[in-house]
Amino acid sequence: MTDTTLPKTLQEAGVATETSSLPVYYSQLDAAEKAAWDMLEDGAASAKTAFHTPVLATVAPDGAPLARTVVLREASRAEKILRANTDQRSRKARDLAGESRAQLHFYDAAAKIQLRATVRADLLTEGEAHRRAWEASALGSRVCYLAVDAPGAPAPDPTSGLPVDADEGRRVAAERLEDGYGNFAIMRFHVEALDWLYLASQGHRRAIFDYVAGTRSWVIP
Repeated sequence: MTDTTLPKTLQEAGVATETSSLPVYYSQLDAAEKAAWDMLEDGAASAKTAFHTPVLATVAPDGAPLARTVVLREASRAEKILRANTDQRSRKARDLAGESRAQLHFYDAAAKIQLRATVRADLLTEGEAHRRAWEASALGSRVCYLAVDAPGAPAPDPTSGLPVDADEGRRVAAERLEDGYGNFAIMRFHVEALDWLYLASQGHRRAIFDYVAGTRSWVIP
C-alpha cells in the first residue's frame, strides 16, 4: 500500500513508498514510545549500546549551555527516571544544584534514532539510594572519586588528578576506595518529556511524549 502522506515530489522521484518493511514505530505512537524506553533501559544495562553514553546539557549560572558525555546507569520506565553518577565537586553538579532543568541527548546511528529527554534533576549526596548506587559501581569507577582536587581544577602538568597510590592503573583496595565516597553523587533525572526522532529515507518521523502535560503527538521532524 502506498503511503499517501509522503510528499508528492518523493513519489514522483520514484522513492519507495511501501512501509511494510519499516519498523512498527514508524506509524504507531505506542510503539515509538515503547522503542524509546526499550533503548533507554538497554542503554543503562549495557555498555555496548549507543544509549549508554548520552550527552548531558546543563545551564550555567550565567545562562550559558554546557554539554558533556555521561554514563547512563539506570532507567525506570515506570517511574520515568534516569540516573547517572558524578563527582559532587564537578561543574555539572554545581550547575544542577543551581538550575535543575537539563536535557539528555541520545543518538544511535545504527538504529537512526535520536532521543532528547527533558528532565529535572535531583543531586543526591547521601541517603539509601546514594549508597546503593555507590555499591553498584565497579571498583574501577569508584577510583575516580579519589581525585585530590575537583574535576576541572587547574594543573601544572598532565595528570589524572589521582593520588600516587591510585594512579597509573594501580590496583586499589576496596577499603581505600571508600575514601572517595564523600565525593560521590548521583544525578537522578525526572523525565518530563521525550522528543523522539527516527530518520528514514521514506520520510522521517518525530513524536513528543509530554509526561507533565499528559499529552503525546506526532510532530513535523
